[in-house]
Amino acid sequence: MTFRKRKTPLKTGLTAAWLAAGACCWAAEPAPGGAYQTLWSDPQVSRRIEDGIRTNRMDGVTLRFTGADGRPVTNVTARIEQVRHDFLFGANIFMLGGFPTPGENRRFEATFTALLNYATVPFYWSDLEPEPGQPRFAKDSPPLYRRPPPDTVVEFCRAHDLAMKGHPLVWHQWYPKWRPDDPQAAMRRAEQRIAEINARYGAVIPRWEVVNEPCERGKFADKWFNLPEDYLFRSLSAAAQFPAGDRMMLNEATTYSWLEFSAERSPYYRLIRDMLDRGARVEELGMQLHIFSEPAWQLTLAGKRFAPADLFKVLDRYSDFGSPIHITEITIPALPDSPAGEQSQATVARNFYRLWFSHPRVEAISWWNLVDGTAAKGEDKWHAGLVRRDFSPKPVYEALDRLINHDWKTVLETNSAARSDVAFRGFHGTYTVTAQAGGQTVKQTFPLKKGNPNEWIIKF
Repeated sequence: MTFRKRKTPLKTGLTAAWLAAGACCWAAEPAPGGAYQTLWSDPQVSRRIEDGIRTNRMDGVTLRFTGADGRPVTNVTARIEQVRHDFLFGANIFMLGGFPTPGENRRFEATFTALLNYATVPFYWSDLEPEPGQPRFAKDSPPLYRRPPPDTVVEFCRAHDLAMKGHPLVWHQWYPKWRPDDPQAAMRRAEQRIAEINARYGAVIPRWEVVNEPCERGKFADKWFNLPEDYLFRSLSAAAQFPAGDRMMLNEATTYSWLEFSAERSPYYRLIRDMLDRGARVEELGMQLHIFSEPAWQLTLAGKRFAPADLFKVLDRYSDFGSPIHITEITIPALPDSPAGEQSQATVARNFYRLWFSHPRVEAISWWNLVDGTAAKGEDKWHAGLVRRDFSPKPVYEALDRLINHDWKTVLETNSAARSDVAFRGFHGTYTVTAQAGGQTVKQTFPLKKGNPNEWIIKF
């Protein structure tokens, strides 16, 4: 039998003009400093990443060819093509329908769906329910910037086979002005909100960030919304009423996810352990990574922050819980706002994605703002989109596109010759197999799942 890995053009969904405007090879441009390069090119780090990708993201498949009578069929030519990842590559979808012109909205949709299979859907309380008892669920709800109505988002995601996650059910920083001042009354109203969202979307959206940034709320309890001390457990208890198949998640800020780390004494670790010991429904762990200052960016480029060994150390420790880990929000700046800054952004992003993709507990990676100029107020200065405001792809988009749509996507062409089967290794996901023999063509779809026997049978 013979194999040939198909070398196809990258399918970005962008026009040739956009590609030309942003065309640049990140690997050929200046990268961050020598210390950074040394850390990420260390043989032990490289080996763990490469071995992790092969071990945790790929499995073997045996493809067998038979006739209708069950007898083996030989000399079969087959094209084996992965059409979807099991791993979740996402971003927030807050700008769906939010650009000034129809053309820009179509470009946003094309850019999103060409690269990503996972969307973070906004459920910020103050924007979803600006007036008490009048939630903005329906498609015809009054428009708000960066807050498309959930019904609009659900319809789009279903049409484009995008997985969804609701964000967030409770967050101490984002609450309506009309909320009750009394902490207990406010909590009861928050529990009512959770029940209302469950009734409408619990069977539609399978993942939910129940509480956002709980460690920050605990540290600065007097600064924000006066929730009761046990608001975290009560929020998780209310969310336990969601369907059993839904996944309930905590989502923590960068500081507590990665920087204030002291193994099992880490604030986030202790919080998770406490909630689990009390029987709360915490099924996935969310960890943000935002770089929101020039000093933090310089430390990153110097190899003094978010070094690979430190990232692995954190992920390994949080693996104690046996729960899937989601990298939920990513901001990597392009500083300075120049070709060199964009190259540094691409280099850092590529390294992070490869490390996270290699780790057995990580199941999703979500960039935050897809397009430059569309971040929350005050955050646009970081130029942290994957594409520019005119939708031309930045080097970071091209680097991630190369990983997601090429390096980590299996496309093979094979001929079984004298055999009636072929074996290969592929990335986990959904595949189509188009097989030809004796003038017949058969096309079938198969799942390649981690740990499954993965024996596929094509019948002519």
